[in-house]
Amino acid sequence: MEKRVRIQFTTDRLTIRELHPSDAGFIVELLNEPAFIQNIGDKNVQTLSDAKDYIRSAGTENYERFGFGMLLASLSVPSTPVGICGLLQRDFLAYPDIGFAYLSRFHNLGLGTEAALAVRQWATTSLGIHKIAAFTVLTNKGSIRVLEKVGFHSLGEQDLPGKYGRCHVLEWQLERAPIDS
Repeated sequence: MEKRVRIQFTTDRLTIRELHPSDAGFIVELLNEPAFIQNIGDKNVQTLSDAKDYIRSAGTENYERFGFGMLLASLSVPSTPVGICGLLQRDFLAYPDIGFAYLSRFHNLGLGTEAALAVRQWATTSLGIHKIAAFTVLTNKGSIRVLEKVGFHSLGEQDLPGKYGRCHVLEWQLERAPIDS
């Protein structure tokens, strides 16, 4: 069995790494913020046990299956968890989608843009992913703005399957230099 490489990388202000069971308290706080519930949905994570299940499903199981999943974004100095950002493979999408959420007290500081750009770069250079999807509720202008800042372009409103309904869908694709003939 191939040994999986642990995921961790840094930006100017952030350390981005795999979620661990020890992050459960932070996950309970983040997933119960009103902005998270409004823009992403109620994940019904109320206890540390619920949070560990979330970490397993959004993190560990995805790392093992796809080589990516949701990651913890923390300020590097002082080490302070601020949010999550990562890639998920959904059964209704042909390529991974980027997702992120941050504690409200860390909104409007550029951290979401910094983390999303780093995850996109990591996906390209370390995983060879050249196309990434994104979707959000129609009213989540902040997330749409972050995605556009890191190079995603809008595909407009689309109906997604199941619980997602009508969403704003975006995508990013690695630009390739033209080949001279």
